[in-house]
Amino acid sequence: MPRLLATQSHVVHGYVGNKAATFPLQCMGWDVDCLNSVQFSNHTGYGRDRVFGTCTSAQQLESVFEGLAAFGDYDAVLSGYLPNRESVACMARNYKKMKERQPELIWLLDPVMGDDGQLYVNEDVIPEYEALVTSSLVDVITPNQFELEILYGKHISDLASLRRALEKLHETVPVIVVTSCSSELFGDPSHLYCVASTRGHPATVYRVPVIESYFTGVGDLFSALLLDRLYNTRQDSGSSHLDINQVLDVVQKVLATTLQHSPANIKAAMGSPIEMKLMELRIVESRDHYVQFECPRNFIYRQL
Repeated sequence: MPRLLATQSHVVHGYVGNKAATFPLQCMGWDVDCLNSVQFSNHTGYGRDRVFGTCTSAQQLESVFEGLAAFGDYDAVLSGYLPNRESVACMARNYKKMKERQPELIWLLDPVMGDDGQLYVNEDVIPEYEALVTSSLVDVITPNQFELEILYGKHISDLASLRRALEKLHETVPVIVVTSCSSELFGDPSHLYCVASTRGHPATVYRVPVIESYFTGVGDLFSALLLDRLYNTRQDSGSSHLDINQVLDVVQKVLATTLQHSPANIKAAMGSPIEMKLMELRIVESRDHYVQFECPRNFIYRQL
């Protein structure tokens, strides 16, 4: 049974961060250890004035990492939302030690900084992520387009600049999955676009139909499923080149299950507590999807 350490957010109610990632990974045979970067009552989709709880300080994170050192090595590490520069630096310092001690360990970094042109972390977090991406220790990153632009240092306005960004980051990162690209790059607002790129291989563009509702935790679920696929691809073939059709297929099935369990015609809106509660990801109800990978749908759109 492979072992994973996941350092990201935790909510008591709902499914984002470690709450969205842990159960699916356990269903797929992972022994998951969770280090929670925050403990909140619920996620911010309910409205920022309705979120209660605390952030884990860097000193508290460091103390937990110190205790974990006695329990041996992991097969993979994952990091998601971290609330400030100090917590990112603490995660980076400890994950680097693990990676240097065990080079075959898979490190998936989700550089959670913002979306749609807006940061939701302090700007002093950016240099920490830039240093990590250029360290040559991270195996896979999962930025959205806005986060990719931050790491690349330039605006991405067309497919040519997207290719240049991937080429630049591939100098130090083997696998890059851009979880969402602007529909303007492809001229089709009816689909969401995802780009998977492995060093030494042409990047592949995937597209999935837009669902007119507001979901949270989808990126955290995606990263967990992606890490499992990458680990198993390496175990089976020794390669880092992967097809993410299975990952996208499972995510789409979870969203479909969520819709099936929600009231008819509801379309959740950010900041609406009643609607958000009804549209929390049905992570548990989707348990069969995590282990049934037969005949996934083909979401491949084109080569980049």
